[in-house]
Amino acid sequence: MAHGDRRRDDEDLRALRRASLFRRTLPLPPLRLRGRRAPDPLWVTGLGVGLAAVVLLGWIGRSVQPYWPNFALNTAADLIGAVFIIYVITPIIERAGQGGVREHPELDYSQFLDNAARATGVVRILDTYSNLLAEPYAQHFEAVVREALARGVSVRILLINPTTLAAEQRELELGHTDELRPMLERNLETVARIHRSFDQDGGPRGRGNAADFQVRLYSSGPDVTMYRWDDRALVSFYPVGKLSGRSTQLEVTIDTPLGAFVNDRFQAVWHAAAPHQALTPVTVADDRIERTYLVRFVDLEDGRYVASRRVQRFLRRAVGEVTASNDGLVCRLEAADHAVHGRRLDGAFRKVYGEIPQTPYLLLRT
Repeated sequence: MAHGDRRRDDEDLRALRRASLFRRTLPLPPLRLRGRRAPDPLWVTGLGVGLAAVVLLGWIGRSVQPYWPNFALNTAADLIGAVFIIYVITPIIERAGQGGVREHPELDYSQFLDNAARATGVVRILDTYSNLLAEPYAQHFEAVVREALARGVSVRILLINPTTLAAEQRELELGHTDELRPMLERNLETVARIHRSFDQDGGPRGRGNAADFQVRLYSSGPDVTMYRWDDRALVSFYPVGKLSGRSTQLEVTIDTPLGAFVNDRFQAVWHAAAPHQALTPVTVADDRIERTYLVRFVDLEDGRYVASRRVQRFLRRAVGEVTASNDGLVCRLEAADHAVHGRRLDGAFRKVYGEIPQTPYLLLRT
């Protein structure tokens, strides 16, 4: 039995070797060539220089005999090599470069500003707060933004709303409860200064017909950060106990799976966020605690109306009398008369925020 088993094993081994040999002799699948695209001026120039060099070298070697057979043989070999490199090797290298991910030990803000200064399409930033909008980078950032808008670049920034539970959670993760809010305030001061400078030029679009500069504040943690210029981006995930800018950054292209995922996440958070200029701080207090919220608002003739789920939640859980203040004024929170002002409020909120709030309106009566 042992001898029979050994013979069957030998036969199986020979069969496997024959199958492996058969597979190696199969023809390779055809290579896919690169699709057509508009000719690059540098390629056209290089082609002209190459043709001129061929003619010159052919004239120099005219004394070689037999001339034309040698010329045809050498030209054919060179053409075959060039075609193979252009249509086979180059696409493979390009695809490998596009799919690759470069790793950086931390976010180099100066390098990003240099990259953003060369952007021709978009600049996108998604972070809790950004050191770009604080010294020593704030002035350089403002200059880059102004020059980018003059070139027609779209600049959009997403920062966390400092009065939300998401901001409080991030403060706990960082372990620096006194750092997040002051940094966000510095960021918003820089943004306000940029807008004031734009107002002197007729707004951001006064710097370029197709450009826009917008900053929005989001209320839920996006879990990722993104610093994008054109089709490339630096991506990071929020680490616990450390700022995202001091953690590993992955440099990717937007057309890769990771780049597309983070870019889609940016778009989703952007549409759910509110323009920071259209938010006002409202401080509410009861017999136990005091809270400040940045809320959406519109002003009508009879006062300022706000819409905020968090303020509504505070009112439901309040103990005792609730007081409120806004822009240094002490106010009373009253439910808006929807029968009288509902349609006007819906229209006013839709004009500013693009949607009607899914929460009742409150009047800040002074």
